[in-house]
Amino acid sequence: MLTDEAMPDIAGSELAREIRRVRPDVPIILMSGHGGARLADRAAGIGVNEVLHKPLQRSDLAESFARNLRSAP
Repeated sequence: MLTDEAMPDIAGSELAREIRRVRPDVPIILMSGHGGARLADRAAGIGVNEVLHKPLQRSDLAESFARNLRSAP
């Protein structure tokens, strides 16, 4: 799953927390234009597989998807 931290109704990290409760096997990639170390620490605690920092290039997404899908059960 790819989600953004800044969304209108729910933060991406909160969505990730909910997804983890029902589907712990789904790879989760969180992207954000803000955050830094605090977001990375919080995301790791939730079980987010990777945090990407915006602005992104297509290659950033492609490489992240490859890494995370390769390790998925």
